[in-house]
Amino acid sequence: MVYYENSDGWVKNACATGASASSCPAAAENGFTPNGAADSGHETLAFRLHAALDLSDNTSVLGSFFYVDEEQGTDENVPSGVLDIDSIDSFGLSAPVDPGTGFWPQNQNRLSHDLAEHTDNKSLVGILNITHQLNDHMVIKSITGFIDADLDRVFDNDLAGGAATLIRTNAYRGYSWSTELRLEISQDDYEFIGGVLYAKDDQKQDNNVAISSQPTASVNGVGWLPPFPEGLGLALNHKNWQVDSVAVFADYTRHVNDNLDLTIGARYTQDDVSNELLAFGIGPTCCFPGSPGYPGGPGFDFFQNFDNFARPPVSEGEDFSDLAPRFVARYQVNDDVSVYGTISKGYKAGGVAVGNNTNAEGQPGFGVPFNEETLWNYEIGFKGEFMDRRVRLNGAFFILDWSDLQLESFRFLTPGDLSSNFAQVTTAESAEAMGIELELTAAVNDRFTIVSSIGILDSEITSDTTAEITGGFLVELQGLEIPKAPELTFNLIGDYRWPVGENEAWLQGEYIHRAGQFSDIEGLTYQQTDGVSPTGKPARNSISTHGDFPFRTPDYDVFNLRAGFDMDNISFIAYVQNLFEEKYYTGTQENFGVSGMRLRPHPRVIGFNIAYRF
Repeated sequence: MVYYENSDGWVKNACATGASASSCPAAAENGFTPNGAADSGHETLAFRLHAALDLSDNTSVLGSFFYVDEEQGTDENVPSGVLDIDSIDSFGLSAPVDPGTGFWPQNQNRLSHDLAEHTDNKSLVGILNITHQLNDHMVIKSITGFIDADLDRVFDNDLAGGAATLIRTNAYRGYSWSTELRLEISQDDYEFIGGVLYAKDDQKQDNNVAISSQPTASVNGVGWLPPFPEGLGLALNHKNWQVDSVAVFADYTRHVNDNLDLTIGARYTQDDVSNELLAFGIGPTCCFPGSPGYPGGPGFDFFQNFDNFARPPVSEGEDFSDLAPRFVARYQVNDDVSVYGTISKGYKAGGVAVGNNTNAEGQPGFGVPFNEETLWNYEIGFKGEFMDRRVRLNGAFFILDWSDLQLESFRFLTPGDLSSNFAQVTTAESAEAMGIELELTAAVNDRFTIVSSIGILDSEITSDTTAEITGGFLVELQGLEIPKAPELTFNLIGDYRWPVGENEAWLQGEYIHRAGQFSDIEGLTYQQTDGVSPTGKPARNSISTHGDFPFRTPDYDVFNLRAGFDMDNISFIAYVQNLFEEKYYTGTQENFGVSGMRLRPHPRVIGFNIAYRF
């Protein structure tokens, strides 16, 4: 399979290369020639290859390889006009800066960035399956796979075109591989699966938020940085995160009779987690006024004599282990309906958040361990087929009970010092959720099919948990919902197909409803951080004007339409996404910048695809 896509994207850049001063007002103010990416256009090339080989009557090999190369210009987001507390704490702003585009919702397709931004992703995935049939009842399987991924990113971090003050670069390299060996036994009265797994994950990051070419630039007369030298890293660090995991698992299913199956299983996991950090601070390379070597006089530029210095490296590690059982009972009521009940445990390893104590002499390194996260799932449900199996209906009711739910938050250890940025994991001792899911597939006739699903979820952090975030705010999480957990989701798809000679044409309509949600701890606790921070920085005071915007994404209702014509090995597909131009946004985690939190719009998109199968 070969896949190629080329798009101009959804968002245009008012400060693209060649833009006029009227579209990029800060460029005229600072005597700057716009040099930004044209738009959020992207180009994607993907290959997929499968190969199967029978080594003998009992042994087969299946190999799969995937390669994806994705290249994008500027990000697909627009400014909200509501500052996050990182930006307030760093720049001391009391109001957002309009870079000439306006804010959401008046502006839904323009941003103002002055750098030749790009985000390039490359990934290679390989999977090798070997199956050997020992006898009529026993099979040995070996599954080995790897993922090799690279990300290269350049981003205008001040979010104000024509004011080239901050540039962010990221270079990530991730490599993961795993190998599993399992034995499967199938008898008339029972089934057994058992095996071992080894996995290794390694991610290296090079991050830098640095001074760009115009540190003293201003927008609407507002400037915010001293004249540091170009390229000085304000948040420069190298990170390395690694996990080695070994697991042993087994599942035993007993066919009690023709109607009842009972399953008991367990997985034991041992994880070794390590986290390394080499961070850099900034400081003068020369001397201060009044010191013996201070070269006074008009030709001395104090701020130009700043450079990066390495802080003490930090390396921390922890070991975690867990035994996760699983119990399932399934009863076949009749040929068309079955019911089941499940009790299972989930597990995610803990770790250590690392940083440098930038408020202590020598800026020593430190680590803050956080516990493993565990989850108990209690679920009952049914699966049924009705009306001569033209209707399939599945339903489930579940309760989720977390211990040490991991919630990531970011803060500056030293107010206003970007290089002291600390990624900390706060663990909520307990949290819970309760929900219902229903799925329906109905073949109305030979040509028309309806597919629908609904999910209802009620979640809450139940423990008395306090998190510290930027600005010195201590926020209380008890009683709040879990981030990224919408209360209601609903989908409805209608698919109509009809023959055209020896080929087939089809028309598909889709309706999607999503309730709003919070993305992270800062959004979740926005009501607690609306005033002056403990560090004395200006108050945001946005609730009285904006309510919960943009911290909680809006509820939205979207209609999509697709039509196609399928031949033997080629398909033509036309589509319209967001047919009625619902005005909504997602993605409120990209927050830092003087024009406010960044929102991802979803305009109406009209497109056409051609697929060729060979």
